Amino acid sequence: MKKISGFIIVLFFPSLLFSQSISLNHSGTQYDSFENPVQQGFQKDLSRKYAVTLFPHLNGFISFKGDGETAFKKLLFTRSFSGATIGNLGEAKTSQFNSNANIYLANYRIFLTRNYNRELGFSLQLREEGLVNITNETIAILDSYQNFSNTVYENPFNSNGKNQAYWQLGVSYRENYDERWAFGGKLSLLNGLTYNKVDITSSQLTVNPNSSYNTKLTGSYSSSFGLDKLDFKKLIPNLKNMGLALSLASSYQAPSGYYLTLNLKDMGFIHWGKNTSNYSFNSDVTVLNPNEPNSKNQVFDQIKDDAQSMEVKKSFYSKINTKIEFAASKDFGFYKPVIVASKSVFHPQGQFGVINNLRKNAFVFSINAIYDLQTKLNLGSQVMVKSPNMEFYMGSEQMLPSYYLAKSFLTENENIGRGNPRASFYFGINVKFGPKMQDMGNAEYIPGLNDKETGYVVRLSKKERKRLQKQNKKIDKNRRSNDKRNNRR
Repeated sequence: MKKISGFIIVLFFPSLLFSQSISLNHSGTQYDSFENPVQQGFQKDLSRKYAVTLFPHLNGFISFKGDGETAFKKLLFTRSFSGATIGNLGEAKTSQFNSNANIYLANYRIFLTRNYNRELGFSLQLREEGLVNITNETIAILDSYQNFSNTVYENPFNSNGKNQAYWQLGVSYRENYDERWAFGGKLSLLNGLTYNKVDITSSQLTVNPNSSYNTKLTGSYSSSFGLDKLDFKKLIPNLKNMGLALSLASSYQAPSGYYLTLNLKDMGFIHWGKNTSNYSFNSDVTVLNPNEPNSKNQVFDQIKDDAQSMEVKKSFYSKINTKIEFAASKDFGFYKPVIVASKSVFHPQGQFGVINNLRKNAFVFSINAIYDLQTKLNLGSQVMVKSPNMEFYMGSEQMLPSYYLAKSFLTENENIGRGNPRASFYFGINVKFGPKMQDMGNAEYIPGLNDKETGYVVRLSKKERKRLQKQNKKIDKNRRSNDKRNNRR
């Protein structure tokens, strides 16, 4: 049983963090500027020149939907199966598990020029993508064959799933074309870490009255690390599984104040090397003593032996989760609504949301209505502290389900909460440093005038220096006059 549970965990849960977030669209955060390369991460006259990640951006989302929800929570909390609560056995109904992970371990961004708002960024991400369809019967048999009351079941274990994890090293660039239009792009080098894909195409279960059962399984399995255990060494970047990805985005600032963006996000592939293991199996296993503690290992061991005898090592290409995202927003003083639509190109995932941002000075509080194609309508919220040179944010797109799942985890009680188990969480801290990117007329520091020992001052004659100092005093006088007029209003 431990071997089978371990196999399922390695296949379905290679990552601890899961993500699928649209709440930070049009937020002006560094995360937003890297996910949507047309977005600005700096503010003219206020932001400093460089931005870095102070704490890695963590973004979490997990969802399981189907009759096996209670069993899934028990597996998540205790790593053991309990299939007694699953109904509809014999109908081969499936439960669906969906996960995506996107962790920004580091990013560095430069405000190149105020003119045309040119920005250049570098980022390192750890990504994970997974989608699994598992039948109720598969979960039930991993608990006990006694969950089955009939004698013969046709195709009870026809499940399929795919999961891949990879590093993403990206370079992004954006600039304004004119006062209305802007364009951006992100080119990424990918490095595949783990790949797992299983597809059981034919199966049969026969439960014998003399306390034994027979199972037949036909299918295929591909894995970047074969049938070995997943260890830390396999997560280290390598040069074996390389790939590329490209993001292209544009934005339009309407005269009426509406701001629109369109983003083709992470269109790319990974080439898995020639040592990637591909297996096929056609197993027929009879378990004679199913009540013994390790009886289920017979099935796993037989499938493993059959698969190893049919192993073929070959290279292949896999697509990554490409998305198309559209967002529109407008500022109404302290209130900024954002309408977002995000749809995966190759997968059924998609989200549509209305992000309601309420701002008071540097504090931003959001209440978000988000419709997910798989988890349906959700209520989200986020809290943000954002100044031109520092940003902190945290939130959830699944507030109540996240609370109930966390409470279930802490109490190890899978019966807490209603609906399918799911959770969402994201968190990030970014800071900016260096000189402010200001116009000369508004600048707090002008090279050659503020520093009398270094910089351009050594290259200026006394006459030229006096002329520039006089000009600088005039600028200061005009600024003070403007401030007085503004204060009278």
